[in-house]
Amino acid sequence: MALPSLDPIIHQATRLRIVALLFRNRTAAFTWARDTLGLTDGNLDTHTKRLEEAGYIRRGRVLTTGGFQVRLRITPEGDAAFRAYLEALREYLALETVEPTPSTSLPSTDR
Repeated sequence: MALPSLDPIIHQATRLRIVALLFRNRTAAFTWARDTLGLTDGNLDTHTKRLEEAGYIRRGRVLTTGGFQVRLRITPEGDAAFRAYLEALREYLALETVEPTPSTSLPSTDR
């Protein structure tokens, strides 16, 4: 049985955290996401650009009483990609543990 591959764009640790945050909240202010994830502006910017290039998130500016705010939101494609990623992980976790057969086990060091 061949296991599914894990989306390399989502699988990177920081991007996984960003997508998981947006999957749960659907949208977030850039500054809130930065602070919640403990990232720097530059780090969050770099990773969100990569996710945006993949079509998984969108960034936009919203006018608030305090000025413009950068908002992040997950796209339908990002939602589907994250759901597929979770399903692939479930398949890995659902594997039956199979003990090696004597022909494939390592040789014994006992003499």
